Amino acid sequence: MRKEIRHIPAGMINRDEWDGWVRATANRRISACSMFLDIFAPGWGALVLGSGDAIMPLTVNRKWGISYLFQPVFVQQLGILMKDAGVDYTDLFLERVSSTYRFSDIALNEMNHPDAGRYHCMNMTNYLLKLDRSYDELVQGYDTNTLRNIRKAVRLGVYLRPHEHVNEVIRLFALNGRKLYPNIRSISYSRLEAVLERGLSDGFVEIRGAFSSGGELIATLCMLADYDRYVFFFSTNTLEGRNTGAMFLLVDSFIKQYSGSGRTFDFNGSVNPGMARFYKGFGSKAAIYCRIRINKLPFPFRLLKR
Repeated sequence: MRKEIRHIPAGMINRDEWDGWVRATANRRISACSMFLDIFAPGWGALVLGSGDAIMPLTVNRKWGISYLFQPVFVQQLGILMKDAGVDYTDLFLERVSSTYRFSDIALNEMNHPDAGRYHCMNMTNYLLKLDRSYDELVQGYDTNTLRNIRKAVRLGVYLRPHEHVNEVIRLFALNGRKLYPNIRSISYSRLEAVLERGLSDGFVEIRGAFSSGGELIATLCMLADYDRYVFFFSTNTLEGRNTGAMFLLVDSFIKQYSGSGRTFDFNGSVNPGMARFYKGFGSKAAIYCRIRINKLPFPFRLLKR
């Protein structure tokens, strides 16, 4: 008997039950937990197979009277989470999405493998480093440029310490982000700030700052403790931070701290070639996931952008 996929609309989801389903999946993500979704995608709903055998958060937005699915800013992957890693329900869920929403632009996760002939799928690249060895063994995988920048940062007197001034971190990120990501709106920064405050309070966010020899904050790195992985959530970098190699030292410090844990360092990927080189420089390996776009809207609505 084929199990039924239930559609649970916004406001009808039991948060405790949902979070229990997320924790029980093989490809669980902290970004799929109700707290993250409540902040980054208010009004979210869900598709649920059976009694939580597979689940999919539906990040719903509305424009021109049309409900559609979007990928929240600062959330790299969501997609379908499954209890059994050996059974892929991706196409089954996408059929339901396609019949319910005439427009969707969403990122799946590395365990979702849609039929490329049926859906417009753009391959995205993430970078992962398994922290299953000692630091001395992991550092053997660093490339020459990475090692050189770490040594430079140390030589120039860059030092690290925890940094929990969220407002300052957001300000630095927005200052650089307006140039790199001009389409990010103020509401997205407010949501990011809310998650950081909650994460620092609950212990799943760690922010580390890099300071110049003169005591000035020149770079920060924010990490998420995400079940079986540590996620490079976002970073900030000033001109002095770039010139001194501060970000190399920051990433190295987290790898050193969590080496041998058996978890995965998730670099969160990037379409920027420079960032991709930076991630690969620590010995990380590429992991592909898909961004799916479904557009069944009539003209001119098919030109809809979030």
